[in-house]
Parts: sequence; C-alpha cells; structure tokens
Amino acid sequence: MILLFVRDKVDSDAFIKYGYEQYKNLMFGLCLDLPEEVEIIREKNQKPRFNVDFVHFNLSHTDGLTMLGISDTEIGVDVEKIRPYKKDFSRYGITADSDEEFFEKWTEKESYVKMTGEGINAIKNQIPSFIHFEHFEPFPGYHACVCAVEQNIYAYEVDPQAIQ
Repeated sequence: MILLFVRDKVDSDAFIKYGYEQYKNLMFGLCLDLPEEVEIIREKNQKPRFNVDFVHFNLSHTDGLTMLGISDTEIGVDVEKIRPYKKDFSRYGITADSDEEFFEKWTEKESYVKMTGEGINAIKNQIPSFIHFEHFEPFPGYHACVCAVEQNIYAYEVDPQAIQ
C-alpha cells in the first residue's frame, strides 16, 4: 500500500492518476506487472474505483491536506485537521475527552465506511472487531487513519507541482 500526501488542494483525478503511476512503479520493483494506465469509474451510489479489480484507491481532503491511499485490497482513508469540536457525536457512537481522541475515533469510523463503500450515513453503525486500522499523525495538527487488510505501508509527501 502507498499513502501519498499533498499539503495543498489538487485536482482529485490528476492526483489519483499520479498516485497510480507511483504505485505501479513501486509494484514493478516487486515484479508485479500492472496495466500501463487505468481509468477512474464513477457510478451512482458506489465509491469511485479503477477499471481493474486488483488495485483500489481512496481519497480524503481536509483543511490544507489531501491524502490518497492505493492498495491491492479494498481501502478507506481519512485525514482530519485537529480542531475543537462542539457537537454531541454520541449518536455516531463517539464520545471523547479531547479533540485528539475525537478525531482518532472519527477518522476510524470514516475510513471504515469509505472502505466498505457504505457511505457517510453508515458512520453510526458499529465497526466489527476484526477490522484493521492504522492511525498516525502525518503532520503536526492532523490525524489520519487507514482501514485495510494489514500490510506494509509506504508513505510519501508529494510536491503539488509534480501533479499535472
């Protein structure tokens, strides 16, 4: 799996295609032959996907940061800028004693529903105990979570100018 971060707003499709190129190059080094190009397919009420069944992606935006995850298994990613939250989120199954704890729990729930493709309305549902999450702080003041089968993670910051 690769995770790419851009500290700027970027064109989503251009970033996804750039990410695929980086993933393909990394996998080629591991002797996996992937298609030269892929297309992004968007269908109503389904999460966006590539036109190949063995490469998956997910994208998340927050204030000043964009995160892309690409994997050979289904993946969900979420990144959030840590900020004060004021609403009662107990209806979503989230109680927290700090802003950091809230965003750790929120990114977990959001990455899960993004991985399953259920959508934001399912965020109040209970997450099965066998689901794997990776939590981390990509940059100070941000919290990120990846929901996917446990695997090696390669994370990179990308210069926004590199994305055409």
